[in-house]
Amino acid sequence: MTAMNNRRKEDRFPVLHEIDEPIELAFNNEAVPGVLVDLSATGMCILTFASIAIGTDISMTVNLPGFKSKPLAGKVVWTIKKGEMFRTGIAFNSIDPLDFRHINRMGFDFTDCDTKLELGAKDVCFAKCSYFELCTKDEKLSSKNDSTA
Repeated sequence: MTAMNNRRKEDRFPVLHEIDEPIELAFNNEAVPGVLVDLSATGMCILTFASIAIGTDISMTVNLPGFKSKPLAGKVVWTIKKGEMFRTGIAFNSIDPLDFRHINRMGFDFTDCDTKLELGAKDVCFAKCSYFELCTKDEKLSSKNDSTA
């Protein structure tokens, strides 16, 4: 997979490549299930069956392998209807500084790995990578089989 085109200030990374991660959002005093598609330290993209109006305030936590955030707050900044679902962009307006740094590091590690792979580097995978637990790249799988991770 090549590095994602990114106009954002912080690196954005996919959450899971084959099975996106379920997430529960709260707005208007209601819980709404969604699927977390990608994440950065400043926002996320989700899929939902519910249309959420632009400007809606959202609260949530992110629970991923290797990372569980403190409560986050954000605002819907865009939404696109995709068949029966809605792809929605949320910009964070309140995030714990440690969570910001951790998510930012995950984005950096994901992008750095892609760049190294595109340049033909070998042995780019390491167990201390902050994206390691979400990674499904063949290089990770072969490093696990070689017991070098």
